[in-house]
Amino acid sequence: MIPSVEAVTPVQVSLPGGDDVEAGLFQIVRKYLKTQDADWTAATTMAEAQIDSLDLVEVIFEIEDQFGVEINFNANAKSADETTFGDVVDLIRSALAAKARRA
Repeated sequence: MIPSVEAVTPVQVSLPGGDDVEAGLFQIVRKYLKTQDADWTAATTMAEAQIDSLDLVEVIFEIEDQFGVEINFNANAKSADETTFGDVVDLIRSALAAKARRA
């Protein structure tokens, strides 16, 4: 069973330039946590956070909804286990920048 957001201990994060992108990502990710106590950095992998490839796909869908962007995530390009939180933040920022250029 995946814990609800309320059941999860707040996660301590340490990403450079903490902003709404990181906050939004970690709010989404908390729903898929299988562990409660963790200190993560941008270098923390999804495997270390125990987020599997199926969960990562769900996270990407939620990111697209929350940020109003399309994430070009190719699960075959890099193992989901090797994907870091920093990688996902970079994907979000790139998508937001592309959206701003089109506006």
